[in-house]
Amino acid sequence: MLVGGGVGLSLISPKVVGKLQISNEELKDTGTFQGINPCRSRPKGKITLPVIFGEELDYRTERVVFEVVELPLPYNGILGHLALANFTAASHYAYNTLKMPGPMGVISVPLDKKNAVMCVDKMYWDAVAAEATYG
Repeated sequence: MLVGGGVGLSLISPKVVGKLQISNEELKDTGTFQGINPCRSRPKGKITLPVIFGEELDYRTERVVFEVVELPLPYNGILGHLALANFTAASHYAYNTLKMPGPMGVISVPLDKKNAVMCVDKMYWDAVAAEATYG
């Protein structure tokens, strides 16, 4: 999941929704949006899901509204700034860490470097394939 502090919407892929065994009938109607890709996007719908940060004894759970949309992203979804506001979270880009208050102190969520490198690699190869196809 990408933490997109500059993005207003929280997005999730239909593949993840399917893995969570959520049917299309459970999705609520929603409108179109633009700004994530060059054209307007029409989500399949929206769903409210619990998001948890932290560990066994010190964690936070908030309900986040996700737009279910098929976008060519190398990650499963995006947590937008409204979701981060629900957690009262702050992104510390110098330390690649997300911090928020928890019941027993500050919850720190470090960047998963391995997955970040894999996402960048996937984005590169997707761009190469698109250039070869449409270029």
